[in-house]
Amino acid sequence: MKHAYLIIAHNEYPVLKTLLSMLDDERNDIYLHIDKRAKDLQEKIKTLDITQANFNVIDHPMSVHWGDISQIEVEYLLFETAVANGPYAYYHLLSGVDLPIKSQDYIHRFFLENKGKEFVELWQDEAHQRDLERKVYRYYFFTRSFKEKKGIHHHITAPFRNIALAIQKAIGYHREKTLDFKKGATWVSLTEDAVNYLISQKGFILRRMRYTLCGDEIFIQSLLWNSPFREKLYCGGKAEVGNMRKIDWKRGNPYVWQNDDYEELVASDGLFARKFSSTQMDVVNRIRQLLVEQQ
Repeated sequence: MKHAYLIIAHNEYPVLKTLLSMLDDERNDIYLHIDKRAKDLQEKIKTLDITQANFNVIDHPMSVHWGDISQIEVEYLLFETAVANGPYAYYHLLSGVDLPIKSQDYIHRFFLENKGKEFVELWQDEAHQRDLERKVYRYYFFTRSFKEKKGIHHHITAPFRNIALAIQKAIGYHREKTLDFKKGATWVSLTEDAVNYLISQKGFILRRMRYTLCGDEIFIQSLLWNSPFREKLYCGGKAEVGNMRKIDWKRGNPYVWQNDDYEELVASDGLFARKFSSTQMDVVNRIRQLLVEQQ
């Protein structure tokens, strides 16, 4: 069975172009969502020549905002679009600034050897638990403008959001628990069964995650943890690196890999890494060339 790569992108065309070229394999189908506002990127992507993989660009893209329910909605859009063309052995959710750091032969062999496992990261230390509780048990309003610091909409809505949060904190208000919530990185690799389960829970998730901050880091982890899929997590209940992504949260949010980081990246046990920048294309091109030689 083929693999489906689901990519969410909004900038960094040189990195995205490299990512797509590295996934251009007859064993893959690629589904790309480009943010509705990224008009320049939408035009550039039309010039790409993907020859081996089936390449699908989402026709009616959304505007996706950091921390907002739209991040969950776009994931569901990609999952549902891919499932309609499946089945697939695995569904890999990537951002447009990710890269594989292993060859396609290696990646397909790895998932075949670990068939049936779900590759999801869980953050369960005390700091992340406090952050999780803050995000899921209070109402966050106007999340679409949370990071748009220069926009007038942000300046109008931020005081209302902050007042609402202050009131909830002062009175000790907590939203209904509904699940044993868990948190981790957005980027996952899931089986057909797990993706279908996520889709079956879409209505509940869109209701519960609305007015939740960064629900994209919570809903997959929480659904799988509270289901029989918990037993299929690749690293079990302590899946700190269970998604097989190399992401450095200590040096950045996350750290942008630099040209000098090539040796660290290729020595990693991870299958994918994020994030990369067009200002550091030497490391991008070196990784691509290495994997071409290994294929």
